[in-house]
Amino acid sequence: MYTALISLGIGLLAGGIWTLLDLWKGWAMGIVLGVLLSALAFVLITRALSKRAEPRFLQAQKQIQAGATQAAIVTLEEMIPLSRWQIMLKGQIHAQIGCLHYSLGQDKKALEHLQKASRRVSDAQIFLAALHFRQKHFDKAKKVLDEAIGFNKKQVILYNVLAWMQLKEGNRSEAVEVLLRCEKKDEKSEATKDNLLRIQNGKKMNMKRFGMSWYALKLEKPPASMRQAQPGGPRPGFRQKRRGGRR
Repeated sequence: MYTALISLGIGLLAGGIWTLLDLWKGWAMGIVLGVLLSALAFVLITRALSKRAEPRFLQAQKQIQAGATQAAIVTLEEMIPLSRWQIMLKGQIHAQIGCLHYSLGQDKKALEHLQKASRRVSDAQIFLAALHFRQKHFDKAKKVLDEAIGFNKKQVILYNVLAWMQLKEGNRSEAVEVLLRCEKKDEKSEATKDNLLRIQNGKKMNMKRFGMSWYALKLEKPPASMRQAQPGGPRPGFRQKRRGGRR
């Protein structure tokens, strides 16, 4: 937020001075100059802030890999003041913190942060939906996933989790409709094709293809082999948001 205000201030100041001095093409050029300098200032300040934030994200990632999840949460919480300067950073930080609280079984804290997460961070939205579903709030879970799909149209797991929830609620036709929508966005998804066929044949969905991305939601228990490979329990993925990314 501050970055945008400062950038705008720089542009207005430069444009105003240009206009007052009645330089080449006067106020018209002053407006153009102001817009260009605002954009340039915004880019430069954002890059500088990103360089400050990136090492802390990496530190938190290393802490997670070492099993120090609570320490990673503290590291991320210390970054929240930076979000006043960088647009969309706050939503990303809350998304990561919420996912980590969820992995620790701290549902109340997870809900607090996940509700503040960016709608574009699919990881956070899918954890929020899972939390609502586990708390028997199916309508809330469906709404979260529907909105998340709107921002992440090619994230196959979002559709499949929504279809799984629909099927659990006895809404077989709705589950089929969700997976048909998914097929239109990603025709190559074998997991979607398999689950669609299963539903149409009256069988349960198979979410194993999504690995720990699925089991970390705590909607199904992972196989014994996966539990042995994850002695500390399943953890959510940890990464900075990338537009259009897929798992």
